[in-house]
Amino acid sequence: MDQNSITPNTSNQQLVINGDNDSATALLQERQGRRNTLREVSFKEYMTVGILCFINLINYMDRFTIAGVLDDVKKEFEIGDDLAGLLQTVFVVAYMVFAPIFGYLGDRYSRRTIMAFGVALWCLTTFIGSYISTFGMFAFFRGLVGVGEASYSTIAPTIISDLFVGNVRTKMLAFFYFAIPVGSGFGYIVGSEAGAAAHNWRWGLRVTPFLGVVAVALIVWVMEDPERGQAEDSHMKPTSYRDDIRSLIRNPSFMLSSLAFTCVAFVTGALAWWGPQFIYLGLTLQPGVDIKLEKY
Repeated sequence: MDQNSITPNTSNQQLVINGDNDSATALLQERQGRRNTLREVSFKEYMTVGILCFINLINYMDRFTIAGVLDDVKKEFEIGDDLAGLLQTVFVVAYMVFAPIFGYLGDRYSRRTIMAFGVALWCLTTFIGSYISTFGMFAFFRGLVGVGEASYSTIAPTIISDLFVGNVRTKMLAFFYFAIPVGSGFGYIVGSEAGAAAHNWRWGLRVTPFLGVVAVALIVWVMEDPERGQAEDSHMKPTSYRDDIRSLIRNPSFMLSSLAFTCVAFVTGALAWWGPQFIYLGLTLQPGVDIKLEKY
């Protein structure tokens, strides 16, 4: 065969030995010049992750602020434990229904716009809800808060995934999700302490909306919104919702993880909502311990 007639092979592909994931990640980072260590992350990328962590923190602060003043909410609206638990149920149902919708929109439209809208929505509804005097409307506004938080929590991790690969992505996501327990704890503290300082539990709900205004400004003017698939240097194109659902159903890892996390959410969600009540009741049942609730 004439060697001159053979088209030269100009491919730059390299083999990954034994399918090693670390080798694959290293090869991917080498090809794209991505960050291998946290020291190589740019200031703007750190700012973006910091903004996302800050918003996630106040998200969970807002979610559990009412749990810190739940006893006063029950007295204000003259309700029992059943309707008090309904407040969180309304929030979770609204969150569950709208999260897939915002996930679909976030893959196709401006994530910055959707996140700014969502944060602004839960800030506004939380603030307005603090002035509501009827239980039905108060529960309705808690549902709107769930809609706003769903728009943020669904989309924010995808921005981190589009900025980093490999171990750096894992560390950044760890920072992001670490805000969940910290924010939940702050929610108890802010709700109870702000209400006690103002002698009105409703002021506990008016702290996070002001922080949310700062968060909206940071999203619009500071946060980086990378191109989808930027970290892997892949130009991702949106598919139909039916194709998305079919692909997810056929992914056993995703389905089993979702099922497991649903079970975790049922347990930890209930414990987080009623946690302050359980602690108080546990202390009051101890012999020789005299606990007095501070009246607002």
